[in-house]
Amino acid sequence: MKSRYEAVLFDLDGTLTQSHPGVIRCVGRALEKMGKPVPPPETLMKFIGPPLQLSFSKLGLTPEECRRGVDLFREEYNVRGVYENSVFDGMHDLLRDLRAAGAKIIIATSKSQEAAESVVNYFKLAPLVDFVSGAYADERPHTKADLIRKGLAPFGIPPEKAVMIGDTHFDAEGAAGAGTDFIGVLFGYGTREEMEEQGGRKFTGTVDGLRPLLFEE
Repeated sequence: MKSRYEAVLFDLDGTLTQSHPGVIRCVGRALEKMGKPVPPPETLMKFIGPPLQLSFSKLGLTPEECRRGVDLFREEYNVRGVYENSVFDGMHDLLRDLRAAGAKIIIATSKSQEAAESVVNYFKLAPLVDFVSGAYADERPHTKADLIRKGLAPFGIPPEKAVMIGDTHFDAEGAAGAGTDFIGVLFGYGTREEMEEQGGRKFTGTVDGLRPLLFEE
């Protein structure tokens, strides 16, 4: 088999891993410590995908409170929440086969660099991943397109020879902004409709369904 792309970028939450148990608990814990009301789980699910500060701001928090919320979330998440998580069945084999087919494997995630690397190491993904492009530790503003570009830069791979795989409109929008192809997965936390609004045209509901989209016979 040969890879259709020189680089395959994966989102983490909702694409490689099922991460909502840890995220929901740690967001709730951060809000409790700040004396803020904790929304229902369906609202907290919206924290999966976008930058944390953006998600906290949508709860009506001030910029200072958002920064505090991010700090409190990470205090809990980096110790325990990051491991309340699981890799989707078949992903290890897919990554292994992509690398064998000559593709660079890159993770592009709005998670902090520290948390992303912890997940990759804990779930034994590190030997299968060439680069992790996570959010900057200093919370400088970034978009998914920025993270995609950062992931491709070490390899000098042009965006038109790469594909971003993700589960939300942030991933589809990032791929469009960076100039890569995009494949939307429907087993994560976003919807087909929101990804289509950002230009998504290729979709699959299973891990195995990615194979014909990624490999040439």
